[in-house]
Amino acid sequence: MNLPLSRRYSLCRRRRAPLRSLLLLYPNLFDMFRASGFSLLELMLGIAITGILAGFAVPAFSTLVYDSRRTAALNTFVTAIQLARSEAIKRADEVVLCKTGGASRCTSTGEWGTGWLVFVNLDHDSPPRLDAGEPLINQHARLQAARVTANRDAFTFRPFSKASTNGTVTFCDTRGPKAARAVIVSPSGRPRIASTNASGGSLVCPAR
Repeated sequence: MNLPLSRRYSLCRRRRAPLRSLLLLYPNLFDMFRASGFSLLELMLGIAITGILAGFAVPAFSTLVYDSRRTAALNTFVTAIQLARSEAIKRADEVVLCKTGGASRCTSTGEWGTGWLVFVNLDHDSPPRLDAGEPLINQHARLQAARVTANRDAFTFRPFSKASTNGTVTFCDTRGPKAARAVIVSPSGRPRIASTNASGGSLVCPAR
């Protein structure tokens, strides 16, 4: 029906039929609704594209989660080193950072990821041991989702005039050596984070 719009409007007013009025005013109304839908081919294509994008997004998100956990573990350990070093300077005495194996004492077995202690080694015993009456400065429980190994069972921090224990502490996760990071402690007691060992070689992770 190719009537002018004013004529169609006049007919709508006289007939007062809502649906018929709409059809008179907009004869292509149903075609507009049909054109706004999706065919089966378009729907399947959309699902396929969504799946491809999700395939790229999931690994990237997993990497972000692993990196975040690794950074948190490294920062926690570096904070313990800095605390031990500053306490040694402040107290002018030996302060020890040792692994605990999950207990409240130093141990020579197991990994560092099970926990550690920071205490004042008043009697300067070696290997260091937390004795009765020695101030316990800090104690940390197990690190989640991290394998932490080192070439030292304990680090002894001393005032400026004496050398501290140097060594390398390696942090690994399920990604293996390629994503490992190390905290390297210098003889002055300063820590730094690196992607290689102290000699510049590749880091080694324990077998899972």
